[in-house]
Amino acid sequence: MNPSRFFRQAAVIGCAVLLMAGCTDRKQLKEDWVQAAAKQEQIQSYQFSGEAEFQLDASLFKDAQPLTAAMLSAFRTGKLTYQGKASSKEPLVQAEADFKLVPQGSDKGIEMPVLLKDNKMYVHLPIINKTDEYVMLPLEQQAERLKQTGRLSSAASARLLQELEPDWLEPGAKDEKLPGGEAAKRITLQLTDKNQKQVSAYLLKALPTALDEWMTSGLLGEAQTKNWKDRLASAHMLAPSTFVIWIDEAGYIRQQQGELRFSLQEGGPVHTVRWTHRIDGINQPPSFTKEIPQLTKPLGDILKLLPKPAAAK
Repeated sequence: MNPSRFFRQAAVIGCAVLLMAGCTDRKQLKEDWVQAAAKQEQIQSYQFSGEAEFQLDASLFKDAQPLTAAMLSAFRTGKLTYQGKASSKEPLVQAEADFKLVPQGSDKGIEMPVLLKDNKMYVHLPIINKTDEYVMLPLEQQAERLKQTGRLSSAASARLLQELEPDWLEPGAKDEKLPGGEAAKRITLQLTDKNQKQVSAYLLKALPTALDEWMTSGLLGEAQTKNWKDRLASAHMLAPSTFVIWIDEAGYIRQQQGELRFSLQEGGPVHTVRWTHRIDGINQPPSFTKEIPQLTKPLGDILKLLPKPAAAK
């Protein structure tokens, strides 16, 4: 074969492949995501903020503890906003945050300040606490586990990304910016009518492993983990759903945004969650402002007020 002809044909074929692929290296998008998820483990202090909107059917909470079910059901069609700061670096192992829940159709919200300090967590729950009174939970072994949240997040993300198909990913524009104006790379995982079955199966296979990670680190109890695994066994992720990340020039995931539609059983009620989560001030010394509350009530006192679970038959 004439060499020049061969190279011309190869060039034509190469151009055709690039056109069909949209000139996008999706394998590189996946690798960028994997590397950024691993880099999150290096974060020891940061500021965070975000919001989430819920459209949840009441059936989602039918097996929850009475207090949990009452609180969640009250905001199943509401909006959550939050902001705070955290440090897992000795000697400043501490976190504080302010959460605000606003039911749909209301102009008033319930504010819930939270403080983690000296191996204890303090949270003000307006539904059960008096003004300036906080529920106090001794963290004990969980205090050490909470220091590992960076590793936990990386491990859980690695599990989720391990079998992700690069063809499900889409790149952002070349001039993507974070809210603060910094340049960033955007990567989108999109669940569509065409890939719904495959992406749903992938997520529902990966999530139980992530739940195990959360249980090991103490963020979920064994009973909670089993309950969610049982529910996921018959769940379905539904199109359209999206999950988007923004990676800054230092390689950290600085913003996540998503819209997830799901049903816990085929043909069952559809639940929708939309959220945005941002982090800033990575590894900069945080300026904490919250003090340990003077008026506290042990969690045990709250639990005594709850109905006892029905005896197994």
